Amino acid sequence: MTSGTECERGATRLARVVADPRVQLALGAVLVALAMAVGMRWERRRRPPARRPAGAYPSLPQAHPIWDSWRTAWAGDAAAHLACFAAPRRTHLEAERAAKGREAFARELKAGADKALGIELGPPEHVGDALVVPVTVQHEHDAERLDYRVVRDGAEWKISEVVSRGRVAQAPPYAERLGPPASQGD
Repeated sequence: MTSGTECERGATRLARVVADPRVQLALGAVLVALAMAVGMRWERRRRPPARRPAGAYPSLPQAHPIWDSWRTAWAGDAAAHLACFAAPRRTHLEAERAAKGREAFARELKAGADKALGIELGPPEHVGDALVVPVTVQHEHDAERLDYRVVRDGAEWKISEVVSRGRVAQAPPYAERLGPPASQGD
C-alpha cells in the first residue's frame, strides 16, 4: 500500500510540472489544436455540399474509353484496346491487327503509347449524337492534337473515330536550350 506521504509527494511533483511555463504552453497549444480540429469537423458537417458551376462534368463517363484505350495500349493488351472502340475505327484497327499479326500489333500499340509523355483532355463538345473530346498528347519535342469522337454503344461509351488535328512544335527542355553546363574553371 502507498502511504500518505508518497501521495503527497506525487501531488507536489504534479503541481510543479503543471506550474512549469513550458508545460503550460504545450498544453495550451494542444488544447487550441484540439478545439480547431473539433470546430472544423463540426463546420464540415453543417456546411451544404459545394455546387458545381453550370456546364461542369462531375464525372465524364464519355472519357473512360479514351483513358482505357491509352491504359490498354501501354499494357500492350490488343484485345482490351479494341474493346474501347466502335465502328468504323474498330473495323480499321481489326484489319490492321490482321495484317500485322497479333504480337506485332500489340508491340506497336505499346511502343506508340510509350512515346507519350502526357495526355490532356479538353472540354467536350456535343456534335449530333456524339461527343467530340479534344485530346493533346505530349511527346518529347512536340504535341499531337487529336479529336476523339465518342458515341454510345448500347450501355457503354466507345470511341468511333480519332481525327488528327496536327502537331505543334514545343520548346525543347531547358537543358537542351541552355546547352551544357559551364566549366568549373578548367
